Amino acid sequence: MGPKKWLMTTLAAGTLASCAVPNQGTALPAAPPNTIVIQPPAVAAPPRTVYVTPSVPVAQTVIAFYDAINRRDFPTAWNLGGQRLAKGGTFASWSSGYATTSWADVTVRTVSGNTVYVDLSARQTDGSLRTFSGSYTVSGGVITGANMKRLS
Repeated sequence: MGPKKWLMTTLAAGTLASCAVPNQGTALPAAPPNTIVIQPPAVAAPPRTVYVTPSVPVAQTVIAFYDAINRRDFPTAWNLGGQRLAKGGTFASWSSGYATTSWADVTVRTVSGNTVYVDLSARQTDGSLRTFSGSYTVSGGVITGANMKRLS
C-alpha cells in the first residue's frame, strides 16, 4: 500500500476557514478525519480537491504554486517555480498565460523523491475545462521542472 493521502479542499483565493463545515449546499466527498477546508473571501469559484501526502514539502511547493495562481498572486507563483517554467521568458509573458484561467485544481497523486505526480484541471474564463497530467520536479522549495501533458 502506498503512502497515506489526506484530503484538502481548496477554493480560488486559498484562505483558511473552519474545518469540516462546508458551505451550506456544497457537496464534498467523504474525507478522512484530518480535512482542511480553504475558502476565499466572497469569490465565486467551485471548490477543488487536493490530495496531499502529509509532511512532504515537495508536494506542498506544488500546491502553494497553484494556490498563488488561484489567488492571482503571480509574483509568489513566479518565485515558487514560474520563473523556471517560463524557460527564459519574462514575468509579464508568463503571467499573461493565465489571463484566461479562472482557477486551477491540482491533485497530488503520489510523490517519489523530488518528483510530484499530479492531475490538473484548469477552468477557463469561457467556462471550458482543460485537464493535464504529469509531474513537477521540486528542489530547495522551488519547482525546477515540469513534464505535463494536456489531456483535454
